[in-house]
Amino acid sequence: MNITNWGSIPNLANQAAGAPQAGPRCGPSAAMRSSGRDVTPGTDISGVGTLKSLDEAARQGYREDYSIWDAADSLWQKETQTFNLKDLEDPEKSKEFLENWRVQVRWDLGIQGGGPTKDEVIADYIQELRQNGLSGEVDFSVLTRELNSFKATTPEELEDGLNYMASRYVAALDKLERGFTGDELTARRARLEAVYQAGKAGMIDGYARLLQDNLGISDSDAQAVRDSFSAILAEKEEAYRGALQQVHEAVAQTGPDSVWLKNHDAYIASQLRAAAGASGPSEARYSVQDLTAAGRIAQDYRAEIDGASSCGRNEVTLALGLSAADMKAEAMISKGLVSGSMAALLRSSRTRGHENALAALDRALAHRESHRATGEPKGTYAPADSAVFRGIYDAVMSAFHQNGGDAAKAIQAGASAGEKLTDQAAARVPKAARWGVSMRSYWQEFYKVPEERTTVLGLQIRYLTNQKPRSSTYQKYVNSWQDFLASIGGRVDMRA
Repeated sequence: MNITNWGSIPNLANQAAGAPQAGPRCGPSAAMRSSGRDVTPGTDISGVGTLKSLDEAARQGYREDYSIWDAADSLWQKETQTFNLKDLEDPEKSKEFLENWRVQVRWDLGIQGGGPTKDEVIADYIQELRQNGLSGEVDFSVLTRELNSFKATTPEELEDGLNYMASRYVAALDKLERGFTGDELTARRARLEAVYQAGKAGMIDGYARLLQDNLGISDSDAQAVRDSFSAILAEKEEAYRGALQQVHEAVAQTGPDSVWLKNHDAYIASQLRAAAGASGPSEARYSVQDLTAAGRIAQDYRAEIDGASSCGRNEVTLALGLSAADMKAEAMISKGLVSGSMAALLRSSRTRGHENALAALDRALAHRESHRATGEPKGTYAPADSAVFRGIYDAVMSAFHQNGGDAAKAIQAGASAGEKLTDQAAARVPKAARWGVSMRSYWQEFYKVPEERTTVLGLQIRYLTNQKPRSSTYQKYVNSWQDFLASIGGRVDMRA
C-alpha cells in the first residue's frame, strides 16, 4: 500500500480551525496564522512552496512524461529566455532577447497569428541540435540551483525528489565520464560531487529538522533518519547506474536525435527513472514510505505548534488536533503501512511532541499576559493547563483503541471529557478568559452547523466556486478522518 497519495488530505485540526475558538487570541495575526501554514521557528522547510509548485523549467525532466520535444524546449528556453546583464551593452543581443521574450509571451497567452507557432520553432531548433549536438559539459549553475531546491522537499513529494536527485547525479557523472579524461575529468567530477553532496545535505537536514522540531524525535533518532536517507540515495544511485546501458541503447535508437540526446543529462536522468522502475527492498532502517508517513504526521504537529504559538489553539484544540494526528499514525501502524522501527519512533516521540506544543502555547500566553490590554486583570492569560490537554487527549486515544478505530466516536469521547475538564479549569483559574463563558459557548456550538444567511448571489458564488456547505466543528473532524481512511485503503480495526 502506497501512502504518498494522501498528501492532499487536509489536517483534521486545520479543517476545524474555522470554527469558534475558545478564548481570545494573542494578537491580530493569530487568525491568519492558525491555519498552520506559517514557518515554525527553526524549521527551514516550513511554509515553503512544494516542488511541483515551483517552475518545472528549473527542474528539468521532473515530469514522468519528459519527451524529446520537452528536452529540446528546455534547451531553447535556456538559450533564448536567459538574459545576462552584460548583454545590455550589446544592442543586437538585447534586441534578440526582447524578440524571443515577446514570442514566448504570445505563446503563453495563446495569441494566434503574427509569427511562427512554438511547435514550428522547436522543430527548427531540433534540426539545429541534430546538426550541432551538445557538448559534454555539465551546467553546474543550473544543477546547483536544482539540487539546492530540494531542501524544500515535502512528504508528498519525497520519493519523487529522491529519485530526481539520484538520477540527475548519475546522468551528470556519466556525461562527464564520457566527455572528459585525466585532470579535466578529475576537476569536473570533484565539482559535481560538491554540488551533489550539498544538495543531499540540504534535503536530508531539512527533512530531519521537520521531524525533530515537530514530532520531537531525539538526536539519535534524527541521525537514524539521516542515515536512512543516505542509504536510500546510495541504493537509488546504484540502480540508475545499472540502467545506464539500457538507456543509452534506447537513445541510440532515436536516429538523428541521438546526436544531442546522449548529452542531455536531464533527459537521460528522466529515462533512467523510467527504466529503473520502482525501488526494491531497502537496507535502510526507515524506508521512503516510513519517512513519508512520519513527515505527514510531523506536518500535522507543525500546524498545531504554529497555531499554539499565535494563540490560534488552546489546550482543548491542541488535544483534539494532536490526538487526530496520532490516530492517523495508529491507523497506519495497524494496517502495516509503516515498519516496526517507524512505529516505535512515532510512538516514542509523542510525549516530546506534546511538550513542544504545550510549551509553544505557554510562551504565547505568557507574552499575551505581559501585554494585557487596559482593564484586563492579572491572570487573564493564565499558563497552559497540561491537565486539560492530557485529559482530553487520553480520552480520545483510549476510546479510539477500545472502539476498534472509530475516530468519530473517539472525538465525541474527547469532547465529553473536555466539557468536564474545562469546567474544572474555570473553577481553578476563574480569571482565565479562555475558560468559563467562552469555553461553554465553544462546546455548545461543537456539534452545530453554523447558521448561514443565504442569498441568490451567495448561492451563485458557492456554485461557481464549488464551495461545500458549512459543517460543524465535529463534522469537520469526521470528514477529514474519512478522507484519510480513503487514502490508505479503507477502515482500520485496532482490535484485529
